[in-house]
Amino acid sequence: MSHDDWREETQSRLAKSAIYLELQKKCVNAAAGNQVLKLIDDATFYAYQRTKAILIHMGEFTLHDGDHLFRVLILMEKLLSPKNIEELSIPELMLLILSAFFHDIGMAPEIRHVLSWKKIWDLSPRFEDETDKNEHDQFQRYYLARPEQKSKLDGFISQGNNSGVDLIKSYLIADYIRTTHAVRARFIIERDWFEKIKYRDTDLTVEFASICFSHNEDPFSILELDKSYLCGPDVYANLQLVAVILRISDLLDFDAKRTPSVLYSHLFVRHPISIKEWDKHRAIEAWDINGERIQYNAKCNHPAIEASIHAFCDVIDNELSSCNNIISEMNDFNRSNGRSLTIKIPFKVDRSKISTKKGIDGNPIYIYKETQFNLSKNQVIDLLMGTKLYGDPEVALRELLQNSIDACLLRSALENSWNTLYTPEIHIKYTTENDDDVLEISDNGTGMDQNIIDSYYSKVGSSFYKSSEFYDLKSQSNAKFIPTSRFGIGILSCFMIADTMVVDTRRVYGPHKSSEPISLTIEGQESIFWVKPGSRSIPGTSTKLFLRKSKNPWGRMDENDFIKSVENVIPNPPFKIQIETNTHKKTIDENSFKEIKADMLRNHSWGGNENIREFNLTFNNQDNGFVGSAVIAILESHGAPTESIEMTSRSIEIEGDSYTLEKSIKISGNEIRESSTSITIDESGSIDSSDSDNVLYKSTSRLSLHGIEVPSTLFPQPWNMQKNQVKLSWPISLLLVVDICGPNDLDLNSSRTQIIMSDKWLKFEESLSFEIFSQVANLVTPEYWEQLKKVLTNNTKNDIFISGLNRVVINGAV
Repeated sequence: MSHDDWREETQSRLAKSAIYLELQKKCVNAAAGNQVLKLIDDATFYAYQRTKAILIHMGEFTLHDGDHLFRVLILMEKLLSPKNIEELSIPELMLLILSAFFHDIGMAPEIRHVLSWKKIWDLSPRFEDETDKNEHDQFQRYYLARPEQKSKLDGFISQGNNSGVDLIKSYLIADYIRTTHAVRARFIIERDWFEKIKYRDTDLTVEFASICFSHNEDPFSILELDKSYLCGPDVYANLQLVAVILRISDLLDFDAKRTPSVLYSHLFVRHPISIKEWDKHRAIEAWDINGERIQYNAKCNHPAIEASIHAFCDVIDNELSSCNNIISEMNDFNRSNGRSLTIKIPFKVDRSKISTKKGIDGNPIYIYKETQFNLSKNQVIDLLMGTKLYGDPEVALRELLQNSIDACLLRSALENSWNTLYTPEIHIKYTTENDDDVLEISDNGTGMDQNIIDSYYSKVGSSFYKSSEFYDLKSQSNAKFIPTSRFGIGILSCFMIADTMVVDTRRVYGPHKSSEPISLTIEGQESIFWVKPGSRSIPGTSTKLFLRKSKNPWGRMDENDFIKSVENVIPNPPFKIQIETNTHKKTIDENSFKEIKADMLRNHSWGGNENIREFNLTFNNQDNGFVGSAVIAILESHGAPTESIEMTSRSIEIEGDSYTLEKSIKISGNEIRESSTSITIDESGSIDSSDSDNVLYKSTSRLSLHGIEVPSTLFPQPWNMQKNQVKLSWPISLLLVVDICGPNDLDLNSSRTQIIMSDKWLKFEESLSFEIFSQVANLVTPEYWEQLKKVLTNNTKNDIFISGLNRVVINGAV
């Protein structure tokens, strides 16, 4: 076909697209209508023409050519529905079409680059230029990172098996193209289409490239895109919507782009399965895809093919789960902004029509079973514990508490949406039963039914609070809270301190409607769940741990100490929590945190100094996303802030020798330190001078996230810092007690013992800097503030801290 034929083909096929027809209709009276349609015509022709080159390099591994682009566009229409398509803006329609055509443009690399990659198998490779060498080196790193394939290739070479050699090389080239195609697509868009993807005067090239790039990244990277990108006067584009629809549509075009590993494992066994056989199923016999159902119809002639299709459906199911979470938040956003657009996609693939092919006698040609090697749960769990994921056994209490808090907050939102009365409560009980120490945490939250137990509670790493079911409930109830249970592994920590766990639970379904009660007994992490009918009368969950004598972290505490340890774990409870021991009872609630002051963190290093001025601050406004208090220490000289004070030195003469006595105080990172020179005389009369350095004011913190303690300091020593751990690198001494609450959130490591660096942390740090120094600025004169600001700025390279500082306004001036 000539280029003109290809252009005519793209135009004629686009004319059958509901998205394109809607775009045409809206462009008739739009100021930029002709500009947009011309862009679509040129860009789709360019992409369609370029993707014809994919077959050159991908060989039998895929037929990922121009037809895929149109199939993605068709699938977009099926997922969106005619009504939603009519609701889309011109930029949204334009970006949907362009992303369908450009997202895989990186699957067609430059021929010269492919030749560079193949040189890794040359004995003495020669390179034409630096680009040629760089491409070779990048592919070589990819190749060396796959020793299994290299070993197979070497084996085929030694055997003289040329077809096997060619197959491995083709697979590696194709897989490298797939692995890197999103990055390559971004480069191609920048090179050939920079500042050409426009709506009116708004350049969307960068946003368009990000959408295309996101389809091959973690699904939650889509959340970084703008939900309301201004493209013109009162014209907006929801970039997240375009990205999520592209992602699902691309995946639903059933092909070998993501060849499942189960299929690849059958390429070299006794009865090898050619990927050509898999490709027969890319155009699967029949499929039904819309907002309500995704169903594939396939009759398979080999168990590897059937297993591969199911594995691929597992991938789709995971994507649907993640994308449903994104779509749920997006629909909430649309509703809150008065937009009637509501996207709906299924939660899972309907697999009822995927079956084994039958012979002429009507019987299946093979028996399909999903039997395969599985991981040893016990050893994997031991490995997790061996890495000190949960180094502190007290973490079991924290994990159970946060599960209960999340369940109560979710139920509170649900009951509110049902207009029913509800008072959340948690009861912590530490007692003795038949000579066993027992820890019991009971709540009246949402509870669990058998589905929740099977799908999440019993599956390590599968958190209900990351599931589509949770986001559906959250959207339904308009719940505003951010769950603290996130990783789905916390329940394992219970077996650090107990061999037996008894759970009684009942799930709430609606106003005065709940599941049947269930009782679970779990005797060790390897135990079968002993499920029995329960006796619980109200929704909620009670978890009882029978503690090991040797591993009981509270065994040596008295009852008051136990109560204090619970208060430390949950310093800012969102509602009433009752703590009970054999002889003591105490209730903490949302007012308890007000009693915890930063001043309580004082130690010997905050003893007072005439050159140090202290400021006591309080944060009461939850709208800021944090509450608490702080004490900051400012070094002053003659009543003005300074970074150091050099005391007057004095020289003295002893037995004809001159000695200089000196003393200074200065800011040193998060500390204020004093240095001095002194003279000592030992018992033999020898005179010596020595230098000493001690900390006058040392920064200390106590932080919690949504009420739950995060047991690490914000001022770690460099030698004790973990990878990605955060640190408040401020040029000031600070005592800080703070709870991150409301809409704010932070990212934690898997054991929830440390905050890790992320955009969330940077946002919080800037807000904290602004809040603290806004209060200080209001307590001092403008002259004092300007001098303090100068001292702080000169003693830090922390741009986030300075950004918060610069936002402070005093007497109408920054």
